[in-house]
This record gives sequence, structure tokens and C-alpha cells, in this order.
Amino acid sequence: MTAFLHFLFPMHSRHLPLLLLALPVAAAPSNPDPDLLRFMNGDALHGRFEGLQDGATIEWSGSNLKTPVLLQTGKLRRLSLNGGRATKLFNSPSYILLPDGDQVPGEIVALDQDHITIDSPVAGTLTLPREHVRTVAPNPHGGTLHYLGPFSPEGWTVITRSNNQARVRRREEAKDPNAPDMGAAETADDKKKNEEEPWIFAGGAWYNNGQLPIKVDAKLPDKARIAFRLAWRNRLNAVIAFHATTEIPAPPEADEDDEEDGEKENAPHRVGSHSSSYPHTFGHSYVLTIYSSYAMLYRCDFDKDGNGEQTRLSTSSSNIRLDDSGEAEFELRCDRANNSIILFIDGHYVSQWEDAAGYVGTGSHLAFACQNNSSRLRVSDLVVSSWNGMIDSARSMDADDRDVILLTNGTDRFSGDLTGLEDGKFLLRGTYADMKIPVEQVEEIRFARKRVAPTPAPSGKALRLILQPVGRLTLDPVSATRSTLEARSAVLGDIELDLGYASLLEFSFSDSILDSWDDDF
Repeated sequence: MTAFLHFLFPMHSRHLPLLLLALPVAAAPSNPDPDLLRFMNGDALHGRFEGLQDGATIEWSGSNLKTPVLLQTGKLRRLSLNGGRATKLFNSPSYILLPDGDQVPGEIVALDQDHITIDSPVAGTLTLPREHVRTVAPNPHGGTLHYLGPFSPEGWTVITRSNNQARVRRREEAKDPNAPDMGAAETADDKKKNEEEPWIFAGGAWYNNGQLPIKVDAKLPDKARIAFRLAWRNRLNAVIAFHATTEIPAPPEADEDDEEDGEKENAPHRVGSHSSSYPHTFGHSYVLTIYSSYAMLYRCDFDKDGNGEQTRLSTSSSNIRLDDSGEAEFELRCDRANNSIILFIDGHYVSQWEDAAGYVGTGSHLAFACQNNSSRLRVSDLVVSSWNGMIDSARSMDADDRDVILLTNGTDRFSGDLTGLEDGKFLLRGTYADMKIPVEQVEEIRFARKRVAPTPAPSGKALRLILQPVGRLTLDPVSATRSTLEARSAVLGDIELDLGYASLLEFSFSDSILDSWDDDF
């Protein structure tokens, strides 16, 4: 089972190289059929990508094929390489962003009024017109990086009901005979879904098959910036728990049925099926629930007897507007010292909560769940970094007539005319002074909107190359082997790309979630 679209999110932190070197990458596959083709009619074919001829014909082999076959790309939707995992990873987070959303990974080495030159691990040295560059990001979203992924299922676990949760459930049921039973009988549809894996990892994303939550120890710091992408079908009904302990305090008295409980340790625990199920699932934590039209935040705590307490925090505004099926980038900014939590969606401020009782989230885990059994949720592009405490949406940096430079401290920014790069320093002509700003202190540079020209439209034969962990290139293919791709671009010129950094080749692409979501997961 393979998911095919690795959504992109600018990587956080100038400290990223140290982390990337330690990330697991796909080894040379022993599987003779490591790749997967998806056709326009929905058919799928496992096998091995051998190359591309004349820009429009794929050479394909497979363990069930006596000889390689040739397939026309006009009938293909996408190609997932190595199970959706790159075999190489970058040692730098730097990239440039084009107006059409393409991201070219690489470090900037030269700049003047007309051109920008970068050194890219994927394509070597590239020089492109400055008018076709929207953003330069030498050190994207400064701050120490704590988690980046998911690139593999390692470190992620499904949350099931523990012995303590079972004891708490029976004690609550004894107090209230009418309380819903978290272990109630399943419907036929529930049983079928629970027989499948509750979450499927593929292509750099997690897909849910039910209501069981999945968690990861993301090493959340006291001041945390948590960014992730969600995609959904059949109405958004998502649960995100953060700063969670995922541990349930034991009741003060021992339960005589402990032995019986042990037999039920892995019983399913559906999120939202009981009034206090969030604390019993995620422990001391905050739980954000996101629907298509609003968001709510819950404080999850326990009383002295170990009973879960779930309190909804008030806010002045939490209304949002999302489609029944769609995708969006979400960002949480959390500050334990100031008891505050802020939510952004697609770069826009949504809401802020203050916990007057004190910050209850004492853990470092992050968890995701889908509350609607008929909905489907995809989680990808998770980035956890330290946050400087500034309330500032990145989109506010754009200006019509001036280039804007944001420093890695997240506080200082300068505007003016960026004239060049000299001895590792950007040259900025400001209103009151000329400045030289070291590259290592620059998080992002946003070029004046009026000076940015639209990216030329691709041809009808264009493909889209998705790189990992960051990068997207829309190109006219010429030829390819399994390891390299030769292509043309109106902005980048004739280039040769290292496919070791690629996870996906898309031959038919659009902005529709129905097109980007693959049913085979």
C-alpha cells in the first residue's frame, strides 16, 4: 500500500543539517518491485522504473514481466519511487521558492539585481532570473529543530486502552449506569475497519483507517512551533493532542480485577466516545479538535482520585471555513511559561487561548486521530521547532515595493532593496542606511511583489518531481535513467537531476484533493 503525494513544507532551523544526517533513508531495495505506477483509470502496477525515453515513454520492468515494457506517460497519473521514500537526504534546509509554488533546494552562492545562483544537491549549480524568484530561504524558520517527518513509521505507535483506563472506565460506569461504554459492541463496519491496520504509513504520510489515535514523541519544547499538513475526505473531524504525557495516573486504590484487566490491555479506545475520554487517552495534555467551520481546545487533567477532567477553553474567535474534502497547513504556537496557545491555518491567524489555571501539558508527545468513522485523514509534513514567542504570521512579511529580510531571531526584520551577496553577507540598501547582513543570520528574504513575474506555464507534457524532505519541480522531461532525469525548464534551463532525492513523479497533477489522494492505502 502506497500513498503518493508528499506535501511540502519549508524546513525549520539552521540546525537542520545535523538532524538530516541522522535521519533514516531507504536502503537499496531488495524488493524486485519497489516502485508503483498509478494509471489515469485508477489501475496500479508494481514493478521497477528503468527510465524515460523521448520525454513521454516509461520503460518498466517487473518480477511478473519476462521483458521490460514501454508505457506512454499520457495514460499515467503518478509514479512512486522506492515506496515513496528518497534514498538520499539533503544536508542543508536552504531553498528558493518560485511564484508557482515550486521549491528548488540549494544554498544561495551569488545574487545581483538580475540573477540568483544556487548550489543544489539535486541539480548542481543553477542560475535563474531573479524576477522568477519569490522567496529565498537560507535558514527557513530559525529555531532548534526537534522533529521533522514522518519519513518512516519508526517512533510512531497506536494508542490503545491501558489497564488504568479500563479501571477508570468501570469506576465511571458504576457511578453513572447510563454512561456510554467505551468498549461497546462494534458495528459490522467498525469490525471490518478494526481488522485493518488502524493507520497506514506510505509516501511520507499517515492515513487513518478508523478512530484509534497515533502518537509520536516529538520532543516538544516549552516554547514550541508545531506545523503539519492535514488532508481529509468526507468532512474534517480531526483531533490533535500536544504536550501530551500519554500516561494515565493509576487510581489510588488497587482494583481487585487487575488480572482481568490485563487481558484487555489492547482493547480499542475510540476517541470521543466518552465525556472524559481525552484525558484517558492522552493523559495530561491539550487537545485541539478541528471541524470544517470551527476549532475547539480542551484542557485535559486529572483530579486527586485519578478521574479525568476535560475542560473546554474559551476564546474570542475560533471560526474557520474549510471544504468538506480538502487540505490545509496548520500551525500551533505554544508557550508553557505564559500559558498560551495560538492557532494558524494556511498562514492566517485563527485563534488564541489562555489557560488561567496554568499550563497543564507536561509531556512531549504529539498525537492525531479522526473522530468520524466515515471520514479519512492524512497527516504529513510535521515540523516541530523551538519558538521565540513572537506572534507573527509569515505572510505579513510580503511588501509590494520593498524586499523584506527576516532574521533567524524571529524578531528583527529589515526592508529595502536587496542589491547583492558579498563575502557571505547580503547587501541591503535601506531607507536610512546601507546594511550588510550575514547569510547565517537570515531566515527568509521575500522579494517585492511588484518585481516578481509569474512562472511560465509548463507544457502539456510536463511532469512534477517531488523531492524529500523538501522540494518540488515542474519540468518538461527529456530522458531519464533510474538514477537521473534530464529535463528543461523555462526558469531553470536544461538541467540534470539526481533522482535519489525524489519520492514521486507526477504526470497528471492538479490542486484538487480528490486528485492528490490515492485510494490504495
